[in-house]
Amino acid sequence: MLSFFKSNNPAVVVFYIIYLVLFRLIFFFTVPEVEFVFHYHEPLSSALFDFLKTNSLNFGILSLSLGGVLCFMQALFINNIVNENKMLPKKNYMAGAVFIIFASFFKESLLLSPASIALTFLIICTARIFALIRKEKAYGDIFDIGFLAAIATLFYFPSIIFIVFAYIGLATVRPFKLREWLGVLVGFLAPLFLTFTYYFWNNRSVEMFLALANIHSEGWLLGINLSPKDKIEIAAITACIATSLVLLPSALYSSLIQVRKFSNTLILFIVLTAIAMLLQQSIHLSHFILFSLPLAIMVAMILMHIKRNWIPEVIHIILILFVLSMQFLPLFKII
Repeated sequence: MLSFFKSNNPAVVVFYIIYLVLFRLIFFFTVPEVEFVFHYHEPLSSALFDFLKTNSLNFGILSLSLGGVLCFMQALFINNIVNENKMLPKKNYMAGAVFIIFASFFKESLLLSPASIALTFLIICTARIFALIRKEKAYGDIFDIGFLAAIATLFYFPSIIFIVFAYIGLATVRPFKLREWLGVLVGFLAPLFLTFTYYFWNNRSVEMFLALANIHSEGWLLGINLSPKDKIEIAAITACIATSLVLLPSALYSSLIQVRKFSNTLILFIVLTAIAMLLQQSIHLSHFILFSLPLAIMVAMILMHIKRNWIPEVIHIILILFVLSMQFLPLFKII
C-alpha cells in the first residue's frame, strides 16, 4: 500500500481522501465533542468560531468537514515542501500520507481547532524558511515568516514560541544580516499592532492581552485529566518522536547539506512544540497535532531510506491500525 505513495503520480492524492474519510468513520457512531474550541479566546479564534457556530445548522458536522478539508490541504502543502526542497531521493506523495496518519492520532485533532488552524500558518512559515536557502534577496519572504507566526499566535497563543523557530531557522539557512532579522520582527509585530489598535479604539486594551494569552481562569496547566486511552496515545506519539530522532541520522548519511539543515529545524520544531504546551492554562490533546508536521517529514525520510520494502509497509499498516483501534476500542469499553 505504501508503494503507491512512493510514486510521483498526482492521482495518488485520491488515497489522501480515502484516509481522511477512514479516520473519520468513528463519528458515525459517536457525536463529535466540539465545544472545546469555544474555550479559546484568542482574537481570531474567537471571531472565527463564533461566526461558524452562528451561521451553521450543525456546528459539529461543519467542524468535522472543515477539519478534513484543512488536513487535506496541509498534507498537499507538506508534500510540496518535501519535493521542492529535494528532501527525499525522488518526488513522491509519502510525506502527505504520513502527515494525515499522525494528524489523526488524537480524535480531537480530526476537528477544526485553533491548533490545527495555527498549524496551517506554521507549515507555510516553514516553507518560507526552507525557500530562503535558494534566494539572495528575500525581504518579502522574511517579513512573511514573522507575519505568519503572528497570525498563528492570534489563533492559538502557544504558537508565539515559534518566533524562536523563525529566528533559528533563519540563522540556519542564511548568514546573519541585521536587516533580515529586523524584517522578521516587523512582520511579527504588524498583525499584533493592528489587533491592539482595534481593541484600543474600542476601549478593550486590557481585554486584548487576556484574550490573546487565553487567560480565563485562576491557575495554570489545568485540565490534565487523562484517560487510559489518552495516555496510550501520548506514549505512542512520544515513542514515534524518540524513534525518529534516533533513526534520522542514518537517513541523512548521504543527504545534501541543505537537507541536514532542514532536518535540524524540524527537530527544533518538535522541541518548541513540547515547550509550547506549557503556554496554556488548559491543556488539550488537540495541541499534539503540531507534532504532525516535523514527524511526517522525518518519518517519510526514514521510510524512504529503509532498503527492505516490507518494513515500511508493516510500519504503515501498524500506524493505521493503531489510529483506528484507539478510535473504536473505547466504544466496546476495552480502553
